[in-house]
Amino acid sequence: MKKSIDAPLVPVAFIFFGLASLFSAVKTGTVTNFIVPVIFLSLAAIYLHTSLFGKYRIISSVVNELNIKSDAQVLDLGTGHGAFLVEIAKRLQRPGKITGIDIWNKQDQANNSFESTKKVISEQHLTAVSELLTADMTKLPFANNSFDYVVASLSIHNVKPAIHNVKPAFKRQTAIHEAYRVLKAGGKLVVIDIEHVGEYQKVLTKLSAEKIVVRKTGINGMYAGLATKVLTASKPHHF
Repeated sequence: MKKSIDAPLVPVAFIFFGLASLFSAVKTGTVTNFIVPVIFLSLAAIYLHTSLFGKYRIISSVVNELNIKSDAQVLDLGTGHGAFLVEIAKRLQRPGKITGIDIWNKQDQANNSFESTKKVISEQHLTAVSELLTADMTKLPFANNSFDYVVASLSIHNVKPAIHNVKPAFKRQTAIHEAYRVLKAGGKLVVIDIEHVGEYQKVLTKLSAEKIVVRKTGINGMYAGLATKVLTASKPHHF
């Protein structure tokens, strides 16, 4: 499937500063001046590895562990180019379905759009078990207890306040509340993210979620200085 760079301006900045400092180091000829360009260019390489290869390995591993039934109903928050959606859709058969929602912000992912992701789904022959919607994860257009699984990959940390005087943390917490609301009793929530995972964990604890587990992902999840973590939690059967 089509691969894309997350927050593309970040590696561009690393490369720009790396090459600029490399030019300066070559010009001066001082060995110690090469330390800075090596650091910046190394960060760019690590970032691009994770964005283009590592995150897909993480998603594949997570989906394999879920053992999703073919008739499951799944919601993907912040679908982007559909990495999570496609990996799950391959395991579904009708009436099973995965619904992907996004606001399609190109700053969060290069060339992010409804049309490009729809094309990816069509090329993978997964249209029968997939649906795309334009929707805000803080105001989900679904009834309570609608999905067996709710998943999100590198998306919730991007939630920003839409109005003044509303803190980003409140909006992110609202997204977690909404994800939990539409999750069926006995269902599972999976969040892959690089920031605020501890915050999500606290919110889910207050919501009485069960089996909350957070784990690291190693080199495949390193976005320069930010490490990807995987959070899983279950909604009690008696909820």
